[in-house]
Amino acid sequence: MTILRPQAVVPVLALVFVFLAASSATNKSLTWDEPTFITSGYTYLDRSDFRLNPEAPPLMQKLVALPIWLGEFEAPDYDHRHWKTPQQVAFARDHLLRNGDHINDLAFWSRFPVWIVGACLIISGGTFCTRLVGGWSGAVFALLVALSPNLLAHGRLATTDFGCAALMFGSVFAFWQAIEDQRPQKWLIAGTLTGLALLAKYTSLLLGPIFIILGLYEWRSGRIRLNEIARGTAILIAVGMALLFIGYGLQFGPAKYVDGLGAIYSRYTEGFRFYLLGQALNKPVWYYHLVAFVLKTPEPTLLLLLISVYSVFRSPRLQRPAVYVGIPALLVIFVSSFDQAHLGLRRILPAYPFLFALIAIAGTNKPCRFCRHVYIGLIVWASLASLMAYPHYLSYFNILSGGISNGPYLLEDSNVDWGQDLPALAAWEAAHPSEPVSLRYFGSVPPHLYGVKAKKMTDNEVISPIDGVYAISAHSLVYFRKAALQTGRQRVDWLSRYQPFERVGGSIYLFRFP
Repeated sequence: MTILRPQAVVPVLALVFVFLAASSATNKSLTWDEPTFITSGYTYLDRSDFRLNPEAPPLMQKLVALPIWLGEFEAPDYDHRHWKTPQQVAFARDHLLRNGDHINDLAFWSRFPVWIVGACLIISGGTFCTRLVGGWSGAVFALLVALSPNLLAHGRLATTDFGCAALMFGSVFAFWQAIEDQRPQKWLIAGTLTGLALLAKYTSLLLGPIFIILGLYEWRSGRIRLNEIARGTAILIAVGMALLFIGYGLQFGPAKYVDGLGAIYSRYTEGFRFYLLGQALNKPVWYYHLVAFVLKTPEPTLLLLLISVYSVFRSPRLQRPAVYVGIPALLVIFVSSFDQAHLGLRRILPAYPFLFALIAIAGTNKPCRFCRHVYIGLIVWASLASLMAYPHYLSYFNILSGGISNGPYLLEDSNVDWGQDLPALAAWEAAHPSEPVSLRYFGSVPPHLYGVKAKKMTDNEVISPIDGVYAISAHSLVYFRKAALQTGRQRVDWLSRYQPFERVGGSIYLFRFP
């Protein structure tokens, strides 16, 4: 009788991730950030000119643009006035219009590299967990990642968030291998992955303090001497700096990197109001991402995390592995409390693989039979929660928070609505041709590219709706509420005044008048 081996399960789950990401993204329109990343990445590959989107490092933008650059798609119009200004959103919109007849192909191929990054995360993470503690830990990690609604939400999009999460996790794995082996080749690999992570997103700068903490922990434990850490770190830093030069087209990478870091919040306007649990706020709050984490993480995953922390404290054998996966997660979440823009759970997305690794390694502790059944039951429950969320992963909320339909009553932006449901609206219009539709949409993609025929909703209709159907994206509904609270005109707060009769996709709400 053949016994199923954990090592055989991990690559299968990597394929499951790719299937779920690809199939759920097929009927989703390009989100707000995707056109900018695709077009800016195209210009980086085409001209090595990094003017368009300096607030994000170039790696993931180049990666998602590579199939478009190599394929038979129209290039951006470099004579366009928004290239010379530059205006990233308007220039990217013009690029989409030039490829309007192939918008679905463009979306598919630009997202495809991110799906492959997801498969690599599962395979490398499964290997990491197996080497840390053995047993079925690698397979459990792979299952949790492959079926995570939050990782699937961003692991199917042509953006930077998921790539950053995967490369940060890979960098910590490589650092652990370098500590274990202490050969220059291992430090070279660690430096390569760290450099790639830095080129993916500025969040990866947290790898610096993460490595310092882990290095001091290993030194205090007597596993490595300070001079050995110093030699290895020198290799790591040298390789990372070299990759900054390469990533910026052999220009002075470190200087451009620092300039981009200073541009992160440059596009936000003064007076921006924040939104949490249905309330508009005048300033950011430190606990925003913690609340988002609790609302958007499946309940069984939250329970598994509590059990895992308890299990680690009880088992000395698990404490070193827990340090390697716990410190990065805690640091990412801690630093998020200083974030000046509540742009969504994606800000702490890099914490998720580390938290899943913590659950996976804690499960190898030798619990009682009842505890083992509880652990397995929670894993199955977490898997089912993700499957039930398919394909609306971006709008996912757990059951206790009220589910997907309650999203705009709790959070906004990429937590709920990033402009992803134009195909669903077009399908609804096709099924109801006699219903006139007015649209208020949050997104950077012209709706007609996806077959939407609705006319634009006017500002007067926000105050006094006329007869017909209104399709309003969740982000716009939240904007109405903010405007009501800011001006005192409660008539524009549609979330309080009206009940939608239907939701298309996960983010567009339909209202009918009279």
